[in-house]
Amino acid sequence: MTQRNKERLGGLFIFIIGAGFTALCWYDALTQSYFYLKAAVMGPAFAAIGLGLILFGGYRSERAARGEDISRLQGFRLITPRWWLILAVGIGVGLLNWYLLAQPIS
Repeated sequence: MTQRNKERLGGLFIFIIGAGFTALCWYDALTQSYFYLKAAVMGPAFAAIGLGLILFGGYRSERAARGEDISRLQGFRLITPRWWLILAVGIGVGLLNWYLLAQPIS
């Protein structure tokens, strides 16, 4: 199995877990009138990150494909601008989900 296929498989797993948490939060909010805040924010964020892995691949492999030397980079310096955008979208989608869940049902 190639590295890219491993990334896609991992991304699919992360997406399914994130989508499951999102669906569970909505189910609880609609049937029980409560939801878990952390799951409401993190579920969609993980789904977006998983989708990013499926579509674009990881930030390490992106840098390696461009021929960059990553041996001196650590932590946040490894993350590419594309992945900063994916992370921002994920957090934004999570916060939007929280906002929508917190609205009273009429």
